[in-house]
Amino acid sequence: MKRFLLVLGSNWHLSLAEIDLIIRNPPFKGRIIDYSANIAIVEIEEGLNPKTYVNNLELLQFYFGGILKIAEILDFIDISKVKSAFPELVVSYKKIKPFRTNISKKLNDLLPKVFPKIENESIFFAVSIYPNLYIDDYYKSILVKHFLPFLNENFSRLLKERNARKAIFYKYPQRNMETGNLNPIFPHHVIRYNLLEENRAEIIFGFTEEGCYIARTYTVTNPNFQKKIDEKRPFTSFERSIPPKFAKIMLNFLNLYENKESKRILDPFCGSGTILIFAYINGFEVYGADIKNKYVEHTIKNLRWVGKILEEENIPNFKERIKNIDIKDLINIFEQSSFDGICTEPIFGPFYKQKPDFKDAKTLLDTKIRPTFEELIKIAYKLLKPGKRLCLTSPVIETVENLEVQLPLQKIAEKHKLNLIPIFKKNRIFSKSNKLLQLNLNSLKSIIESKKNQIIKRKFYLFQKLDNNK
Repeated sequence: MKRFLLVLGSNWHLSLAEIDLIIRNPPFKGRIIDYSANIAIVEIEEGLNPKTYVNNLELLQFYFGGILKIAEILDFIDISKVKSAFPELVVSYKKIKPFRTNISKKLNDLLPKVFPKIENESIFFAVSIYPNLYIDDYYKSILVKHFLPFLNENFSRLLKERNARKAIFYKYPQRNMETGNLNPIFPHHVIRYNLLEENRAEIIFGFTEEGCYIARTYTVTNPNFQKKIDEKRPFTSFERSIPPKFAKIMLNFLNLYENKESKRILDPFCGSGTILIFAYINGFEVYGADIKNKYVEHTIKNLRWVGKILEEENIPNFKERIKNIDIKDLINIFEQSSFDGICTEPIFGPFYKQKPDFKDAKTLLDTKIRPTFEELIKIAYKLLKPGKRLCLTSPVIETVENLEVQLPLQKIAEKHKLNLIPIFKKNRIFSKSNKLLQLNLNSLKSIIESKKNQIIKRKFYLFQKLDNNK
């Protein structure tokens, strides 16, 4: 049994939900034992080969859409001991010195776990601190300005005492250090500075309410690959494109991990094909549709392009699988109960430049958007195999009255015999004392994704067709 620190994406609710869903099932079975707004601590009970577990972690990283890094946990410091060594107000250095000495000893003990070879080696390292919440004053005033320099100086000194030829650490911008507005290094920094190599490392200090987990990064998401797929493909569509990370997360929510090559995935609003592209990369048999012929053509060309990048020997005939057709007519070309999963982002309506009033937003949803979603859910029931899932996003419109207008999707789905599946299971994750980190009932059922000042937000839902055999 091993414990790992996973660095979460910007929407920590989505990231936690994705982690929990993946590690509920083989090949990697485990559970989340602690979390903050930035990290999850995961205990893997089975599925890791002791001899090849780094390769296993790379496979796990490949599955994830909302996880930035995976690091192996090496040690833990209780939060009271960290705050005794680095109090918000220093009254006497003599009182805090023993606590800092103890932390320094801990750092010395874990060095051989991070760097198997130290003597006569040129070592480069980067320290990343992930706070419980970035808005915490303790992070800005103490962890960034005092704890981080302490770690860098001590690691450097201890490595030299162990006869390292060089011990150089990554230097964050001085201005950010002084203001306390500091982000840890990003995945592309880890790749650029070769921090996954033997004599180089990113050492993470991840904080939760309980304390500080110390971990060594072993794998990161490949931002260059996702950027290439998103930006370099032959055709992109701003108004009909979902970010790659969300496409991957939604596909994971379908819970289809075994024998992927035999699983059929449908996106009935394919746009330029982002969801289908990542379904194809993951090995699924992909099918799609769109009412606009140009989007169908773009999706087909994008999928062929990806097939060449992957050096696939037998690229499928996507013209037979991606159809220019209205959603209500899909049942005429695909057999009933023939899909293992449906994953899609339907049309959200107009792109508002300013917030609409409540009445206009509700009229739009009731007259223009709801009929499309009703049709999608009806057709999903017909096309899904029993027990299989529909993952979709739905619009949430923020109005000038500071209200949120959205579709009653759970009621619509129940009317058409699809059950809402809570994205979180209550017994799988415990909540926190900090209100900002608590998981309320609504966040268990569905998750909203939005950026600051965004008028139309995404809401992620997961539905399941009842298995009539059970």
